[in-house]
Amino acid sequence: MTYRTLRGKRQIRLYDFHRPEKLSREHQAALRILHDNMARFAATNLSAHVRSAVKVSLIALDQMTYEEFTERLGTPVVLGVAEFAPLEGKVGIDIRPEIAFPLIERLLGSPGGAETLRRPLTDLESAVMRTVFNRVIDSAEEAWRDVLEIEGSLTALETSPFFTQFAPPSEMMLVAGLLLEIGDSQGRINLGWPYIMLEAVLPQLSLQYWMGGSPATRNDSGETGGERSRIESHLMHVDIPMTVDLGTTTVAVRDLLELDVGDVLCLDQSVHEPLTVSVDGRRVFSGWPGRMGNNLAVQIQGATAEGGDNVEGDPVPRRD
Repeated sequence: MTYRTLRGKRQIRLYDFHRPEKLSREHQAALRILHDNMARFAATNLSAHVRSAVKVSLIALDQMTYEEFTERLGTPVVLGVAEFAPLEGKVGIDIRPEIAFPLIERLLGSPGGAETLRRPLTDLESAVMRTVFNRVIDSAEEAWRDVLEIEGSLTALETSPFFTQFAPPSEMMLVAGLLLEIGDSQGRINLGWPYIMLEAVLPQLSLQYWMGGSPATRNDSGETGGERSRIESHLMHVDIPMTVDLGTTTVAVRDLLELDVGDVLCLDQSVHEPLTVSVDGRRVFSGWPGRMGNNLAVQIQGATAEGGDNVEGDPVPRRD
């Protein structure tokens, strides 16, 4: 869509009836923010999944017909079709082969970096890629939560665009292009949202509605209460290694080689002193050893001086 001005006449707006732009500038701005958020969530989810640093950024947000969307896919393709209830319709998620195969390699234990392959996925590779699509779908759910609670599911995974048609050829679509970078490999993830699927939520995609209407709903860091609660809920499920230092000792190599089951080592830790409990390698708590049922356990006495601002609490009586 372009503009031109004729001398002495009003501005003329050119309109393409074959490719009508159905989303206003306000809706496009809101959708850009939404997909920016999705890119950040995808970077976090995929980094945890492949156990490697992954960078995801939004690089394009275009409107095109479904026919144009499929023409750009190429063959073979790694195309997932997803549903997001309660939205009616299906979304196409295209993960380009130049980044799909490096993801597969890393998930199968390889460091990646191999030459990009141009072939259909095997059954094993398809199963691995389904886990990647599920992470992308989870990221979309998190990004949409400020607008609407949606529940996504992967309904199909195809390697040829000719076997999948989830929208009429002339249906307008919003296509969000995400650039995914992992190590020396990079490639695009394209999400195609049919306009008919977004039409029902367009009133909720106004920036004023989405931002909560008032700056008072945000804290000093710019986060809304919902965003803060969501971040805190994610942190509550993060696994953190915790270790208990029972003491140390020094033995000669000769004695170490002669150790056998039932031998006793004398440690430098006194039974009258609390043990040190470390979280992720940092001394945080002190506690007393004991049992809980048939399991060995440590009863937390309090926080150590290294553990933060909290001071060590009143001693807890030791359980023999």
